[in-house]
Amino acid sequence: MDVVILAGGYGSRLRSVLSDRPKPMADIDGIPFLELLLRDVAFSDPGKIILCVSYMKEVIQEYFGDHFMGIPVLYSVESEPLGTGGAIKQAFDLFHLDDALVLNGDSYVKVDYNNLLLSCRHDPLGLVLVHVDDANRYGRVEIADGRVLSLLEKSPEHTPGLVNAGVYKISRSLFSANLPRRFSFEKDVLEPSVRSLHPRFLTAEGYFIDIGIPESLALAQRELKEHVLGKPLHPALFLDRDGVICVDKHHVYKIEDCEFIDGVFELCRIAKAQGYLLVVVTNQAGIAKGVYTETDYFQFRDYVHAEFKKQGCSIDAEYFCPFHENGNPPFRRRSFFRKPNPGMILAAARDLNIDLSRSILIGDKISDVQAAETAGLAKQVNVSNVPLSAVCHLLKRQCFCRNTSN
Repeated sequence: MDVVILAGGYGSRLRSVLSDRPKPMADIDGIPFLELLLRDVAFSDPGKIILCVSYMKEVIQEYFGDHFMGIPVLYSVESEPLGTGGAIKQAFDLFHLDDALVLNGDSYVKVDYNNLLLSCRHDPLGLVLVHVDDANRYGRVEIADGRVLSLLEKSPEHTPGLVNAGVYKISRSLFSANLPRRFSFEKDVLEPSVRSLHPRFLTAEGYFIDIGIPESLALAQRELKEHVLGKPLHPALFLDRDGVICVDKHHVYKIEDCEFIDGVFELCRIAKAQGYLLVVVTNQAGIAKGVYTETDYFQFRDYVHAEFKKQGCSIDAEYFCPFHENGNPPFRRRSFFRKPNPGMILAAARDLNIDLSRSILIGDKISDVQAAETAGLAKQVNVSNVPLSAVCHLLKRQCFCRNTSN
């Protein structure tokens, strides 16, 4: 599903601390807030990301360009302020959307977006709720039987409760023909729809923050980056599978066809001894093309992992991408996780607290190297140019450093 992000606000309450850039581009420990949001959204594997921009739009457009980590980025430019509803509707009309995941560009909540989309796939509206200590600052949400009953106005009381996190699944049918060009999604669409539809919701148990006021921006600058990217603790050796671990026989999936490449076990034992995690990242287009099934892939994977364990160099994790643009449904599509996109590497970094600035990828194709470069790994080695024996030698001598590649 496509993602629409509202990134056109003036941020008037932040003028005292943020005057040289739009609010979504506020610096969070060296990374713009909007980039952290996009990094998290990327794991929902969207078809495209649409940024609704207005105030200082050039700053956002110049920074992100037309792609973010392999995902197309498009812009819905407001020539005049349209309000949140007008901005969303313009994006729907401009890019002919029927449904979209919609987020506010000045708030972050740790949630599985795909769970929201799955739970609300038959509903025109779904939203994410989060529990906060001061619910009345945002406006309390009343729920019953898995449905939202009402959204209450902000009030001066300070009591805990559920609030709207600003993350929605929205269908075009929500926008009636009599809406003006400029309108508020919250006041003119969400509140009336809540009363009539009682939409489904997903409760986020993770971190939540908005950067609308100086105090919350300062808090985000101290702690948000780690919540999004994880705490980098471990270096990792990332390995492509076919051509690095086993001989590439074109869509190999039968255990009897597995032939391990000379030197791979020695390489991995050296890496383990130096504290590297071992992570396999492998495109598996054979699944999309119907050459073999996911069950076939898992059986082959388990066999390979068992052999590595016998050799004293257990694999810590394996990530695979079954999608391909020319494959068969339901696997026929672009994917953030298919190399040369960095999704599998970034997912591993998030899941395993991997320090990418100290990590290495060994691949045999330019797509492997491109994925590693985009993810920000310290070193990328193409074994079609450098034999594993040479990689072993360099690893023993700890010769790898950041921002070099072969």
